Amino acid sequence: MLPKELLDAKKVKGRIYPKFAESDRDAQLAERVIEIFRSGLGKKYGQVMHALRRLESAENYKKVRGFARVLENHCIEKACRYSDTGLDPHAVRMFLFERGFVTSRAERDRIITYASRYFNVEPQDIERAMYADREEELVISKVDEMDADMLIKMYNLSLLQTTLFNSTAMRFEVEGNYKPVFRAVKFFGLMYEIKEAGKRVEVEVTGPASLIKMVRKYGISMAKVIPHVISAKRWRINAKILENDRLYRFELDSSSKHLFPELKSDVKYDSSFEAEFFRRIRNLGYHVEREPGVVDAGGRAFIPDFAIWKDGWSEKVYVEIAGFWTEDYLKRKVEKIVSSKVPLIVVAREEFGETGIGDMPEVVLFSRKIDYGEVVKAVNRLARKFGNVEEKVEKAEKNVKGEKIDDKIDRLKVKISEKRPESVEELKSMVEEEGLRFDEDTIKKLGIRVVWKGLNCVIKYKF
Repeated sequence: MLPKELLDAKKVKGRIYPKFAESDRDAQLAERVIEIFRSGLGKKYGQVMHALRRLESAENYKKVRGFARVLENHCIEKACRYSDTGLDPHAVRMFLFERGFVTSRAERDRIITYASRYFNVEPQDIERAMYADREEELVISKVDEMDADMLIKMYNLSLLQTTLFNSTAMRFEVEGNYKPVFRAVKFFGLMYEIKEAGKRVEVEVTGPASLIKMVRKYGISMAKVIPHVISAKRWRINAKILENDRLYRFELDSSSKHLFPELKSDVKYDSSFEAEFFRRIRNLGYHVEREPGVVDAGGRAFIPDFAIWKDGWSEKVYVEIAGFWTEDYLKRKVEKIVSSKVPLIVVAREEFGETGIGDMPEVVLFSRKIDYGEVVKAVNRLARKFGNVEEKVEKAEKNVKGEKIDDKIDRLKVKISEKRPESVEELKSMVEEEGLRFDEDTIKKLGIRVVWKGLNCVIKYKF
């Protein structure tokens, strides 16, 4: 994505049109930018920027700087020239500035000489190292290969992402690879609503310009989804773009696919956070299915992260872990799910939201760690509502509360007797994996004593 000041677009009759680069028109300019960076290998970044400025005109300066930014993001590495001398420019500056203000050239030379003795280098080394970590003083240390055609296409992708950064809403249709797109939308935590699901999928995503909090973080997340959208077999993007307090319409479809690079639409969607959720719920005695698919909710659809159930339940209960959210977004999602009679709970992180949500039993908020007791209560409540599972639910709730845990204790005893953990941390991890609290009562039931000797502890087993 490019900085906002490099957004190159025209606005006509309420519509916005990014000025995408074309291979037949801009190849020579792109090749010249690449050549300047290649010839700048080993030179100061400021010198390279000075050479690039000579390419600029009133018509192309945004494109030249955009090409340069893409190269910097993907192909260029910069290094501080004095990093191998032992001189840290920040430390040098702090040492000099701590000496106070200087009012004459002689006083400045005296402090520079004093610093050279302190750092055991020549005075001219202090002069050069003082601001050596500033961007224009950095040295181009590596330039990877990229041809003009690829640079143009990567620039166009960045320009598209920058255009959409100021969107209040984005709607896209994809056909052919909707599952990777769904994974990307979920993985990056976007606020979404699926309008249609089937061979052709239509998704509406809340845009950064409609939020108050964490706009940049959300905007970057949305930008990362765009490559997955344009990797589909066929696609169409419609958006409302806010520019200078005025809304503009933006449209683009797969007939312009030649403008963009062909990228793999792979998403590593599994995370330690979701892996922990899967493990903890399963250890509480439930069946858990990861990514159960798109669920129809009466003309709408949603993408749950998990399906949870027990043997004998007539319905699965779905769990969606929300990324970014607002109170209105969660309310609308819950209202649609309740009206369509789909058993779903939403688990949301407090810090990713804009405000509180009041009393919404279908939503479980958490700060640092998920309260799995609250999750199970919500799951069981929906299981009662959508199926005849009263007896099984009551037993499950007692199990979570710590009542009737004999089976878990017996199972844990077998594991501990086989592994014989030597540290308290390892023992605590095994206990918590079973969904039990690591407290004095549990340790006593396991037949274990933890004896402290000074700063060390010894675990003593009675079995």
